[in-house]
Amino acid sequence: MKIRFLDRSWHKTLNFAVLHLLIAVMVGYALTGSFVLAGAFALIEPAFNTLVHHRLEHLWPRLPAAWRSIWLKSLVFTVSHLVIAVAVGLALTGSLAIAGAQAVIEPLCNGVALVLFDRWWAAREQRAAGAAVAPSSALPQSA
Repeated sequence: MKIRFLDRSWHKTLNFAVLHLLIAVMVGYALTGSFVLAGAFALIEPAFNTLVHHRLEHLWPRLPAAWRSIWLKSLVFTVSHLVIAVAVGLALTGSLAIAGAQAVIEPLCNGVALVLFDRWWAAREQRAAGAAVAPSSALPQSA
């Protein structure tokens, strides 16, 4: 059995992670004028969200079954994500306006970027699949 650490889905995920980070830094820089603050936000905020997600994964099964709706879990995580984003932005900048703007604008930009990225990735995969097929169709036919 062959174990592949980085299959095609990981390539796509890691590429989008880089794009996501760049967007976070660009939005942070546009709002603060500081690459240091923008970079700090782009690294600190996801770290806290990861910790909260991990904690939520451990606590969720302990809730009564009636409370364990995926929609409720998503709502809880979304609200906690927003609170964390604002809190980190406020701690870094001292401005609730900048923190709130970062917490709203950055996810919206990433949402649009995801659509564009997925379209680009699909076209890239399609071209690669076509290139892999093209040479074999160019072989001479035997009579």
